[in-house]
Order: sequence, then C-alpha cells, then structure tokens
Amino acid sequence: MNRIANIQLDKNQNKSNPLYQQIRREVQKRIDTNEISAGDVFPSITFLAKEWNVAYRTIKSAFELLEQDGVVSLHKGKCIVANDGSGNGISSQTFAVSYITCHHDDPYYAIASSGIRRFMLEKGIEYAMMDVGNSRRSFLEAIENPGPDIDGLLVLPFELPGYGEAVQRAIDAGKKVVFLDRVLPGVEASSVECDHFSIAFDATTHLLELHGRPVYFLGFADKPSGARDWYKGWSRGMQAHNHFDLEPYFFDFLVGEQELASTLDVGLEYSIKAATRLFSTRKDDVYCIFSGNDFIARGIYIAAENFGLQIGKDVFVVGSNDMPFAAKMQVPLSSVGTVPSAEQLGYQAAKLLYEHLTGAKKNPVRQLLPVELKARQSSLGVGINKIANFSS
Repeated sequence: MNRIANIQLDKNQNKSNPLYQQIRREVQKRIDTNEISAGDVFPSITFLAKEWNVAYRTIKSAFELLEQDGVVSLHKGKCIVANDGSGNGISSQTFAVSYITCHHDDPYYAIASSGIRRFMLEKGIEYAMMDVGNSRRSFLEAIENPGPDIDGLLVLPFELPGYGEAVQRAIDAGKKVVFLDRVLPGVEASSVECDHFSIAFDATTHLLELHGRPVYFLGFADKPSGARDWYKGWSRGMQAHNHFDLEPYFFDFLVGEQELASTLDVGLEYSIKAATRLFSTRKDDVYCIFSGNDFIARGIYIAAENFGLQIGKDVFVVGSNDMPFAAKMQVPLSSVGTVPSAEQLGYQAAKLLYEHLTGAKKNPVRQLLPVELKARQSSLGVGINKIANFSS
C-alpha cells in the first residue's frame, strides 16, 4: 500500500509533534479523504518500521491509538485493516475542557492528572485545570462560571453541602460532566472510578485467608463515595468468612478528608492517631488491618513501632493505590492498585468526557477500572521475598 508507505515524517529534534502522533494523523487523513478505503490491509509494522526508519514500538503505539479511535482494527496482531472512518477518530470539532479538582496536591491524583493531560494532547483539546483545594467559594465559582468557551467539566470534588447541587445545575445548563474517582449523591453524571469495593474486598479476603483472623478497618467510611465502597467491600469480605460482628473491628477516621487536604504530610498525624487508638484499645497477639490507602498505612507503621510491634510479624497490613513508595518501605507494603496505573484513571475519565462531547455516549455511565493486589511482606510476613499479584 504505497499510499501509506510514502508518507513524510518530521524527524527533526525540534519537531512539533512526536512521531507516533504524526503517523496517527497521516493515517487518519488518508482514510478521511478515501485514499485508504474500508477493508484495505496495511503493510506489516515491521515493513513500515524499515520503510520509515522508525522504531517498531512507535508505529505500534500509533496504530493502537487509531484502533481506540475506531479508525483501524488490529486482527489478533497479524494484520491491520482500515475501518470506514466513522469511529471516534481525531475530530474536526474543537472542544475546551476544565478539570476542577479539590485534590491537586494529592500524589495519587497528581499521577491520575497526567493521564488527563495525555488524552487532551492526543485529541488536541483545549484544557485548563482549576485547583480549588478545600475552598467552597472557589469550587462553586469554578462549577457555576467555568467560562463561555468551556464545553465539559472533569470534576474531582469533596462531598460537602451545596457541591452536588452546583454540579447538577451545570449539567442542567448543558455542560457535560464526568466525575473522577468519586461521585456526589443525587447528581446525574458519568464517572470513572477505580473499583474501590474490590480494593477492600480483595485486601480483606487476602488477610483472612492468610492469617485466619478478623481484619480491622482503618480509614474513611462515610465520605467520599469511594470510602463507602471500601466499607462495603471490607464488611462483605468479613461476612463471607463468617465474621458478622463488625463493630469491634471498625476504626473510622475522626476527621474529614477535606481537612487532610490542607496538611503537608497527607494526614500522617491523623493516621498515627487512628492507629494508636486501635493498638491502645485492642490487645491482640496479632493484628490484621485493611488500611484505606497507602498514606494511612504509613501511620500504622509508625504507631506499631511506638507500641513495640513489628510489621509483617505482629501486624499485617494491606493498603490501597499501590503508591511508588509502597514497595520501598522498610517492610514492603502490600497494596491494591488500579491496573495498569493511576494514570489510566485520568486517561479514561478524559476519554469518557470526550465521548459525551462528541455524542458517542448519551446517558450517564459508571465505569470501574480493574484493580490488582500486590502482596508483599507487610501481609505475607517478614522474610517472604516473592511478590504475588491478584487481579479483580
């Protein structure tokens, strides 16, 4: 297919677009102008890599993105076939999106936001981020007055009075809205979330089956929406193993997450206090704990040391989010994280908003991303060097 083999690529060091994006646009253009017809088979990636003097991986990435756009189909990795061009490819329409976040300084959501940026760059969407922190006035202003050119909103909110009503008014006024990783009750909007229920259920089941004793819950349980799913996943895991009296094992955080957002250490002081309350009121020979996230787990480690307890011997812990520091702690922390990473959370949220903007999605949907348990020494036991992966 000479029509594709002879495309010209800008390989200069100061090129304005990366090679995979140039390839993607050139293929899209040739399909749009019918130079390439539906059903045409492309040359192999190996052939194109030699023809263009471009890395195999670069070309493969371009065609994988084109497949996501609906422009081509990859048939079991053997050949690439052009579609009819009616998929959600690079659109001639231009959109502007605002990402409104209460959690910009949270490392987990900073990783997720990189996925948002990546999708926006791929689609050529105008993108602005509004960091409102825990300011009620800033949040309401960003939602109610995003600007006349803004078509859609990605929203990472706290669950506070008036927030849901403000978002619903924006939707009623015609704005497309997608929530990132948590929802506000009563708001009819799409969301992309990691599977918080499975995070807690898998962590709890893992500890129960390894150590044969009830699992403590240490974290938020009421807000945000993901915390309610944590509690539900933990309680269902306990009940599945014949533990129905949950109250003695439940240790809720006594501070709202919006207060933690203003701390420099992601709430470490509060995590230590909560774990101290657990160890001082429950005198067990061995503790098994589901930690709402990896930052809370840091507090458990410190409190355990203060009580002369050893992680992976006296205290077994599983966190969530699988933050980069989890595997590097003195006793590597078992954790349940989004597959393949938190970046995908942001990418998929941006993609879903784009589908609403283009009309490919009409009604609100709730998209849950799969999670995977990385079992390390904090749950397996000190001296166990292998890492076991368990996916949901």
